[in-house]
Amino acid sequence: MTSPFRLIPYESNPVVPMPGPDGGAMLPHVMSFDGVLHMWFTQSEDWLKAPAVILHAVSTDDGEAWEVDPEPALVGDGNGFDAFAVGEPVVVATDPGLVMYYNGRGVPGPGPGPHIGRAVSESPSGPWSPDPDPVLTVGAPGDWDSGFVTPNAALVEENGTKLIYSGGTDYVALEATHLGLAESADGVEFAKHAEPVMSGEAGWDGHFNWEAAVFPYNGGLGAFYTGDPKTLTGEAIGFAWSPDGMTWTKAEDNPLLEPRQQEWATLDVVAGSVVTTADGRMLLFYSGNRGQTQFRLDFAIGMAELVPTD
Repeated sequence: MTSPFRLIPYESNPVVPMPGPDGGAMLPHVMSFDGVLHMWFTQSEDWLKAPAVILHAVSTDDGEAWEVDPEPALVGDGNGFDAFAVGEPVVVATDPGLVMYYNGRGVPGPGPGPHIGRAVSESPSGPWSPDPDPVLTVGAPGDWDSGFVTPNAALVEENGTKLIYSGGTDYVALEATHLGLAESADGVEFAKHAEPVMSGEAGWDGHFNWEAAVFPYNGGLGAFYTGDPKTLTGEAIGFAWSPDGMTWTKAEDNPLLEPRQQEWATLDVVAGSVVTTADGRMLLFYSGNRGQTQFRLDFAIGMAELVPTD
């Protein structure tokens, strides 16, 4: 299988710049409501010291310019599983209202935490009311997701919700990452599939397989996922397709988007989410890192248009 899309980066990227010299804006989730694009994303002033928060932004021109609300949509409140930091929001529309799944970290530290939480709101602009307990936690010692779990996509279907998430054993040690699948009848109590649904084997994505933008496509699911080899030469983005979220076929012409294609993203590009605009265009929003190392995370947010290859 070859990719059904090419990714054409927006010439004026990034659309959401870095907030400061040592922090970044990253991991965007974008949805369209009444012709207006809404984005939720993770921001921290200093990834190694300051807690991450979730911000909300609005675009009325199909993603080229964003008005960011300076007041966080969600923050760690000092208590419970997400006391220190929250991040990587994934928002879905349900009959009662909007549901946000997010990563929660209870104590200081770099990278994603060991829990996935849930919050609800009646409006894209909030306020958001988080549940007191997480809906998903890391696996037992020795499991593939024993170090961290963080949501990538939530798919509300007739029989319940599928949650596609990233996980690994040790973020700081740069151990291999994978994509997992958990399912729920009510969107609150999730049961994991025991094994990852996507992992690396060799080549450009042989070590990291994570941070996937998943969307309905061609009778199944398409995904732009983030991969990197063991050599850590820079995360890139490829395409995969699945009939059910369990088995995935990767495109032979991957990767489709690589770092250093634009000056603002010279170290990594990381998939975020796919949205269809009011005029029918499909856009991928993603993070780009221009830092000098994996731990200097100078992230901003860009977009690329999906152009069919046939």
